[in-house]
Amino acid sequence: MSKEKLEKYQLKKSQNIVQYATNNSDFFKEYYRKLDSKDVWNLPTVDKKIMMENLTNYNTVGLKKQELIDFCLRNEETQNFDERYGKYNVAMSSGTSGNKGVVITSPSEERYLRAAFFSRFSFPRTLRLNIAFILRVTTPAFQIDKFGQKLTHISQLNTIDKIKHQLQELQPNVLSAPPSMLEMLANEINEGRLNISPKRVISYAEILYPETEEKLEQIYGSKIHQIYQASEGSIAMSCKHGSLHINEDLIYVQTLNSDGTPTPPGEPCYKMIITDLHRTAQPIIRYELNDLIITSPYKCECGSSFRVIEQVLGRSDDLFWAKRNDNGEMQFIFPDYIRRAIISSSEEIEEYQAIQKNYSKVVIHIISKTNADKGTISKCIEEKIQQVFGKHNCKTPKIEVVFKTKLERDVSQKIIRISRDFDVPF
Repeated sequence: MSKEKLEKYQLKKSQNIVQYATNNSDFFKEYYRKLDSKDVWNLPTVDKKIMMENLTNYNTVGLKKQELIDFCLRNEETQNFDERYGKYNVAMSSGTSGNKGVVITSPSEERYLRAAFFSRFSFPRTLRLNIAFILRVTTPAFQIDKFGQKLTHISQLNTIDKIKHQLQELQPNVLSAPPSMLEMLANEINEGRLNISPKRVISYAEILYPETEEKLEQIYGSKIHQIYQASEGSIAMSCKHGSLHINEDLIYVQTLNSDGTPTPPGEPCYKMIITDLHRTAQPIIRYELNDLIITSPYKCECGSSFRVIEQVLGRSDDLFWAKRNDNGEMQFIFPDYIRRAIISSSEEIEEYQAIQKNYSKVVIHIISKTNADKGTISKCIEEKIQQVFGKHNCKTPKIEVVFKTKLERDVSQKIIRISRDFDVPF
């Protein structure tokens, strides 16, 4: 579709979803009362907190919030993710921020999402797909063994030796995992301790930073493709050229600046609002995600009108904040500036995490190469991060560099490289 046809399609589909929601959800019926439901892009937003507080009245299929939570907690405790809640696929998402959410997917939604995935994702040209899917948990929606196409879940909670054994036995032609796991497995392949040769490597669940992507491509010998998926929707997938395209026919994405104006392509957004164009069991309409992205100003050579995500930067929760020197007001600093300051400090740095503890203190966790000059690394990191704060005309914090042998993971076993430990009071 052309850009114009696509925008008309998105508006029509969103209006249909709004109409369905107001007819079948007590929450949306009240939420949009006295508003013009046709003016979708100006309707009030929702977020995870609003959705979860009103979940019983929010969903359109008559499911009760506490029963859903009890079901998900029981599955988490028993690690049995094969069970459906009646006919629905129900899962609990901690999200990268640790706030629990419940995701309801109907059978028809599950089928179209699966069809979209298999029809548009750039799989290798092979008769049968043998996909290794590595993540902490799974659901029945991610269990596929039909027509010779097989998707096997491998728990990220297993030891690295057990994961390697499972992969060695499976010999997948598609390897999919979070970047930190892909990097761990790449090191095992490089050292001759794992012998697999996937034709396609897929990254998801964590941010794929450019330096990690480059390292993985060198070891796996192929382009690293991505799936950008949130609990609230299938946002983007890589095309055959490796560009991360927004699934414009499945979901509408709005990127906004801090003042609410649209973010121009090529610039980082401050807020991201999504509307799922098909989901009805648990409508996602003008839903605020705390993800920060940059969309590309250029069209992909594949010819698609779907926008390309140039980079996923992190979450708004990962923004560093500091007081300005000129007027004392609060200034945000995008996580990418912190990341670049760290990785440009030394080639001896192998892994890193940066945590802003408060307005006046930042802690940097570093895993360095053997025999690295830790004193020089610490000094360079301190100087470069202070320069970032200085360029934003902000008061420079104390920088504490701590050398570690292992990085911390969040409740969902993801590595969050840039994070903030305190809430900003606005």
